[in-house]
Amino acid sequence: MTQGERTARVAELIQREAARVLLEEASDELLRGATVTGVQVSRDLRHARILYTAAAGRRAEVERRAKRFEPFLQRELARRLQLRFAVRVTLAYDGGVDHAMRLEEVFAEIRRAEQDRGRTVEGDGPAGGEAAVGGSTEDRDHGDAGRREGQG
Repeated sequence: MTQGERTARVAELIQREAARVLLEEASDELLRGATVTGVQVSRDLRHARILYTAAAGRRAEVERRAKRFEPFLQRELARRLQLRFAVRVTLAYDGGVDHAMRLEEVFAEIRRAEQDRGRTVEGDGPAGGEAAVGGSTEDRDHGDAGRREGQG
């Protein structure tokens, strides 16, 4: 097994167990509601950065509580995983999820604006038809025949 494969396997194991510990052992409701989104493990397998996301709008409070929960989580992971070395654990809020959700909101706003503009443009006559894109109103009204006559 290569170093990369072992690191990935340990990261997956830590993610699964950390999620279980949060769900089953955390006395804090905010932490029980957290979702482990990923784990970054150092090459020597001695450090693990556990990424999580939690209740929207309460990020600062969840981060503070997660910091206090780290020693317990570290002990539990050492007991459950029984690796050669106890992994030093750091909990880190995964802002990528918030960023992705914000991007989705922006894209939805753009789609709504385009749909609204599409309804407005379709009903406005010349501003919304081919004349607005290119060509004259005469070309649009007479189709290909109007263009052919002009070409001689």
